[in-house]
Amino acid sequence: MKKAGFVAAFSLPNASRVGTRYASAIQGFSRRGIVQTATERLRYSAPPAPAPPYTVMKLGSTTLPITRPGYENDTVAYRADIDGLRAVSILLVVEYHAQPWLVPGGFVGVDIFFVISGFLITRIILTQIKTRAFSSAEFYARRIRRIFPALLVVLAVTYLIGWFVLLPAGFSLLGESIAAGVAFVSNLFQLNQVGYFAPDAVENPLLHLWSLGIEEQFYIFWPPILLMMFGLQRRRFWMVAIAIASFCVSLMIFFGYREWSFYSPISRAWELLVGGIVANRYVEAPEREQRNSALLDNVLAPLGIAAIAGAAIGLDKNSLFPGLYALLPVLGSALIIVSPNSWVNRILLSNRPMVLVGLISYPLYLWHWPLLSYLAIMRNGVPNVVEIWAAVIVSVVLSWLTFRFVEIPLRRKPNVVPKLSLGLMIVGMIGVVTAIASGLGFRFSPEIRDIAQLASQNNAGFRDKCFLEAPGAQFNSNCIEQGDKPLLLLWGDSTAAALYPGLRKAQDTVPFRLARFAAPACAPILATGSNAWCDHNNELVFGFIKSSVPDVVLLHAMWDKNNDLDKLGETIRRLRAVNVRRIVILGPVPVWKRTLPHSLVNFYRFQHSIADRIAAGVSGPQRDEQMEAFSKAAGVEYISAWHTLCNSDGCMTRVGPTANDVITTDIVHLSDAGSNFLVEAIGKSLFPSGGSLSGMKH
Repeated sequence: MKKAGFVAAFSLPNASRVGTRYASAIQGFSRRGIVQTATERLRYSAPPAPAPPYTVMKLGSTTLPITRPGYENDTVAYRADIDGLRAVSILLVVEYHAQPWLVPGGFVGVDIFFVISGFLITRIILTQIKTRAFSSAEFYARRIRRIFPALLVVLAVTYLIGWFVLLPAGFSLLGESIAAGVAFVSNLFQLNQVGYFAPDAVENPLLHLWSLGIEEQFYIFWPPILLMMFGLQRRRFWMVAIAIASFCVSLMIFFGYREWSFYSPISRAWELLVGGIVANRYVEAPEREQRNSALLDNVLAPLGIAAIAGAAIGLDKNSLFPGLYALLPVLGSALIIVSPNSWVNRILLSNRPMVLVGLISYPLYLWHWPLLSYLAIMRNGVPNVVEIWAAVIVSVVLSWLTFRFVEIPLRRKPNVVPKLSLGLMIVGMIGVVTAIASGLGFRFSPEIRDIAQLASQNNAGFRDKCFLEAPGAQFNSNCIEQGDKPLLLLWGDSTAAALYPGLRKAQDTVPFRLARFAAPACAPILATGSNAWCDHNNELVFGFIKSSVPDVVLLHAMWDKNNDLDKLGETIRRLRAVNVRRIVILGPVPVWKRTLPHSLVNFYRFQHSIADRIAAGVSGPQRDEQMEAFSKAAGVEYISAWHTLCNSDGCMTRVGPTANDVITTDIVHLSDAGSNFLVEAIGKSLFPSGGSLSGMKH
């Protein structure tokens, strides 16, 4: 009877008003159990409006829904093109996360999501307030039905996978991320983590929840603000004013506040408010949506698509985003929303595949990133193309299953809100316990447990007062040992600081004094012009070189692609000009895609043994070869750290049987044992003439 009543509600004479295509769609989806009954629909609906030209069409034997499954959009007429726009946004995000080179600016898909959310939520709230049907309790209950089911499943599965995959430090971070996600403050939590565009961001399987945090914070504060503004004659003015103020705050990105501008709800609110302003326009005059000029719409919508495409293709991770660049996807989305009669909306966005992708966009957003993150972690940061797209396909399948068998049933189930809330609270508490327990290290077998629990940057050099990242550190005369022995001066970045334990141990057998000056991320290059802090500190080091006249200057750094070798050549000329008699460049140490302990744990999972060498997920000899060629051209000595630690079978992982013998504790910095081994291995080159500095070259 319910099914018959539902179809009858849209049959003649209503069918003449709604359209036979609508009736066909309703019949098809009512049979599938996707559309609610007429009683449920009419309880919240306004009187039916004339069928707009962007109605959903029947394609072949399959029909499209005229209403979103569930209850969230019952108050207003369904627009298939909005789901199509959702599809655009999620496809951009997934493509960016899977293969950034495809759409370097695909992260703007999140900004499209923001505009859509602002539009739909504001329209629903204002429409209900206008008809005196708004209930705060019902509004938040619908948000819980909409958001919690898929989120609860994804958080639980992500935690279970992390139990088997993540090291204690990573699992502890996952626990913190789960707690922050449950509290909907993930965006604020990420302010204290690595940046969204940082290479290490992929190691956080729940990084993507930052956008959900911003949306939920908007849902908390926006309804009461709308209630206060509803009776105001200048409501639109105040909405625009708030949006402009938020946009101005986002421009702080140009003053060095990049992470804050990216994650803050204040700097992002304007994007949701743009959608809200469009919604307010339709609520004030509903006929505008029906009477738009198709000619004008066909101009505005393509402009919107062009703006979004331009941002997706033209921007990349180095762009100062959001800031001014965010205007492209935000205003582009708004132009599409206000142009329902355009061919873009009716044909491109309202076709069945786009609508279906839009319907699963939320669970797809939740699923895709944890799967890609875990894949990268398991494959030591170098998954191949087939594996990446297999993970994407799996995420699509899981998204549809979540939509069909989790979201739809739970949204209709009575009294489900308290149960969903309790379930999410339990998951959040599990995350808190995991963080407090430091990642539950007992998960690992005894053979690998100590390696799994190794602390990163576990090296005495990082506690030395002449490494500028150490507490209380500064460059001064105390960084130069006194006496009359030959002086070796170590100058470089944090990888140079990691040589300190090895050089100190070498003093037991080689008579020399040690001076050391190391600053994080500062290669020993003078006047680079790219980093004022590094340039200042390197000039200080050069002053100490002039005053102490060392017998040997040992230059060491990661020597990555950001180092200006022309400026390094000039630095060598300046060293020679102040009578430095011997200059030695120590080449880059191996760089691991993921931490070396993580690579060892992954190897143990599959091979059930602890590898002495690993070839996958570690840098090759290319940079070493480039630095060797440079040194030869510059006429200075070169010692290859890469060839000392690596060969055709891979790079060394440890120098003994214990966890403390692992060579590197993170992706690049040597442990004390690694430092001791490397310095001893290069001793014949660094300390010629019978193991001393007395035979230094002039």
